[in-house]
Amino acid sequence: MRKYENTELIMPLFFKIFKENFKVYDPNFWGSIEDLTQTGPTGLIDTNGILLYMHAGWDTAFSINENNQIALVPFYTPIDYKEISGLFFFESWYLSPDNGFLEKDVIAYFPVREYWDEHLLETEQRERQQRLVFMVYTGEEKCKFKKSRPEKRHKDLTLIYKGIEYELGLFNHPYNKYTYRDTRGADISDEEYNEWAYHTFDFYKLFDPERFLKVIIQMILDGRLHAVDPYNPKRDLTKEEIIRRIGETSYQYYDQDGQSTIKKSETIRYDNLNSVVFNEDWYFDPDLLKICKKVNSITIVKHDKQHDEYTGDYLRLIKTPVITVVY
Repeated sequence: MRKYENTELIMPLFFKIFKENFKVYDPNFWGSIEDLTQTGPTGLIDTNGILLYMHAGWDTAFSINENNQIALVPFYTPIDYKEISGLFFFESWYLSPDNGFLEKDVIAYFPVREYWDEHLLETEQRERQQRLVFMVYTGEEKCKFKKSRPEKRHKDLTLIYKGIEYELGLFNHPYNKYTYRDTRGADISDEEYNEWAYHTFDFYKLFDPERFLKVIIQMILDGRLHAVDPYNPKRDLTKEEIIRRIGETSYQYYDQDGQSTIKKSETIRYDNLNSVVFNEDWYFDPDLLKICKKVNSITIVKHDKQHDEYTGDYLRLIKTPVITVVY
């Protein structure tokens, strides 16, 4: 996710922390989201810690004066806020069994700094890194939006993004495929390091992507959710179109008493529905630094691997939006 230079989010966030000493926490949190909600965050981070993670603040350089004496020269590096390239969220999701309305509660979020690795630049290598700067913990207080006129429910919040879209993969990756965590200056055990480097991202342990998709698709087929064509949102999809887009056709042949019968069946495939695109409105509380999300739509995306028809070599991944659920 990009373009977090919005003056209604990033600048008030850092101002509240630096000028009003709003409590934020060390981003190197090694537990699960369940641990976070039960015990809360541990380890506050101060201004100096944030400046260190942003590669900013006061430092000292050495210089040689006219008398060939070594002198210490203090210098200050300001924060480059343009390096804040995204936000990393810890969330709980609630799907209404009646109307399929999806609510998200942001439990915590982390500004992400994206930068060039200086150690690799010294060896003429160029690699972008991402690191978590600090954790803003807002707890499990719910942002309950009504489908009609949510601005009345959140009159004290500021609408900072309307119709923001981002894609979320529904499959697990090791931690370091999501974001980089600098462990060189952190006091961690071998077990914790291995958890970060090799294990799948922990909040997926409490998330079943196939069940999530099955519930949504069944609600669509039952008529409880409104599904439209992702390429033409004004056109509703029929039940037959939906099954054709996400299904797989199979044929069974029967031969009885010399009569051949062909039976056609459609089976819904979930194994290649590997990501969703959220369209949301984001509201921000500048006093509590809480972000509330209102989901406008969910687009289910099918992933197909394309291979060379002669060699069988993998060529590319093709992503096709197949269904958009509009709330």
